[in-house]
Amino acid sequence: MIDRILSSETHWWFFFAGTLVFFLLIVEAGYRVGRWRRERTHPEQKSQTGTILAALLALLGFLLAISFGIAADRFAQRKALVLQEANDIGTTFLRTNFLPEAQNNASKELLAAYVDLRLRPLETGDLDRAIGESAVIQNQLWEQATIAAAAHPRSVPVGLYIDSLNDVIDRHEERVTVAIHYHIPPSLIWTLYLVTLLSMLVMGLNFGLAGTRNMLASVALVVAFAAVLLLIVDLDQVQQRLFTVSQSPLEDTQATIQKTLQEASPVGGGPQESGE
Repeated sequence: MIDRILSSETHWWFFFAGTLVFFLLIVEAGYRVGRWRRERTHPEQKSQTGTILAALLALLGFLLAISFGIAADRFAQRKALVLQEANDIGTTFLRTNFLPEAQNNASKELLAAYVDLRLRPLETGDLDRAIGESAVIQNQLWEQATIAAAAHPRSVPVGLYIDSLNDVIDRHEERVTVAIHYHIPPSLIWTLYLVTLLSMLVMGLNFGLAGTRNMLASVALVVAFAAVLLLIVDLDQVQQRLFTVSQSPLEDTQATIQKTLQEASPVGGGPQESGE
C-alpha cells in the first residue's frame, strides 16, 4: 500500500505532510486531554506519565534502529548487485568472441539491448515490463548459446561463455528478489507507526498534565520522527525518491558495449585502408 502512496513525487510530499500533521494532531489531542485531567490527577500519577513516556521513546528508538538497519542493509545489497551485474554483462560480452561468428554477432546485439533495458526502468518507471522483456532477451541469448554448444559440444571457451551467461541470468533474479520481495516486514512498519503514535499521544498528555509545553521543541521532535520514518519507508521502496541506487556501473558497461559495436561495424569509425 505504501508503494502506491509513494508512486510519484506529489504523493511523496503528501505522505510526509500527512504523517507530520497527523502526529502534531495526536500531540495536541494528548495535550488537551492532559489539561482537562490535570486537576483530577494525583502528582504521583503525573510522574508515572513521564516514566511511561521515557519507556515508549526508548522502545521507539529501538524499533527505528532495527527498521533502519534492515532498510539500509537492503539498500547496500542493491548497490552491490548493480556492480556485480555490470561485471557479469561485461564479461559475457567479451566472451561472445568464443562463439561462432553468427552466434557471436547475434549475442553481442542482444547484450547491447539487454543492458539498455536494465537502465530503462529509471527513465520510464515501468518495472514489470522491463522484467518481462529482460526474460525474453535472456531466452534469446540462451538459444544462441545452445546453438553454439550443439555445434561445438567439447569447446571449453563456449562453456566459459555459458557460465558467464548463467551468471547474468542469476544476477537478474537476485536483483528482482532483493528489490521486489525483500522488504521490511509490514507488521514491523505498522508497529513502528503505532508506537510513534502512542509516544506522541503520551508526550502531549505529559505536557498537558505539567500545564506547560515548549511548542517549538515539540514541533521539532515531531518533524524529526516523521522525517526518520519517511527515510525508512523510502529506503524500503522498489524505486526510491530520496535514496537512489547509482546505476553508473551499468552505464559504464553500456558505453563500453556501444563503443565496441561502433568500432566493429563497417560504418563505424574504424581505421580505413589507404588507397595508395
